[in-house]
Amino acid sequence: MYFDYKGCCNTKVNTCIIFFKGAIKLKEKLTIGEMAKLRGMTTETLRHYDRINLFKPQYIDSHSGYRYYSIFQYEVLGTIKELRQLGMSTDEIKDYFNERNFSKSLDILKVKHADLVSKLNELTDLEENIQKKIEYLDQISREKELQTVMFHKIGARKLITLNEKINNNLELCYGVIRLENMLAEKSPILASNRLGILIQEADLKSKRFEEPSVIFVVAKNKEKIPKQHQRIIQAGLFACIRYNGELLWNRSESLSKIMDYLDEGGYQITGDALQIMHVDITITDKPNEVTFEIQVPVQKV
Repeated sequence: MYFDYKGCCNTKVNTCIIFFKGAIKLKEKLTIGEMAKLRGMTTETLRHYDRINLFKPQYIDSHSGYRYYSIFQYEVLGTIKELRQLGMSTDEIKDYFNERNFSKSLDILKVKHADLVSKLNELTDLEENIQKKIEYLDQISREKELQTVMFHKIGARKLITLNEKINNNLELCYGVIRLENMLAEKSPILASNRLGILIQEADLKSKRFEEPSVIFVVAKNKEKIPKQHQRIIQAGLFACIRYNGELLWNRSESLSKIMDYLDEGGYQITGDALQIMHVDITITDKPNEVTFEIQVPVQKV
């Protein structure tokens, strides 16, 4: 029997609606292709479910050996589809079908809802992180001046640090990995001005500009940091300069320029300086685009 209008399955009759070129055919036995189309799945998915004994065709033709699904299996397949959308594995779904009851179904929904909320929170954190990175990169795209001393008021910052001096690039690689592993957030370092090193005040005043330094990551306010790895940089005025080079070396010229500028202007250093990766190799592989910013805390004498 054929109809020209859309209908739905009726479990009280031995029929089903299948769409063929704009017409509708009602029948109970369905080929794998018909069942797949009806449920919006691929035939390979149904074959896989058959192989693992999750959802098998109900009929086998005794003459041809062809296998057919029954329309009355639609509820089981629909449930499998929804449970997969909830993130359940095929093994979990098999266990679910072994003994379905109200309490078990409610518990599953509660667990999957909690998982979904957790994932949504992670995505929200990631979205906020990416948005801040975009804003940061947009800003620095307009600030390309190098080797010029500028003064900025910067708010208080909380640092995560290993409290270990880095002597070479090998130690730097392992140090950065350890710092990243201490962070709970997603994509913390890529395209950010949060990774850097501390230059001790005594080394600045003695003009030992290339001494081994302690690396750090600027923490977010909600980040929980063990006290032994926590360092607070107070808000204040900072003399800043940007330059091309490397994190552990090539900062002497820029620091010398800052020190001379401070001496001439009547400023004194009030603490350790921060050398921050401004644009690093996570953003570009062009040496002339890799920049760092040195921030020296100062006050007018």
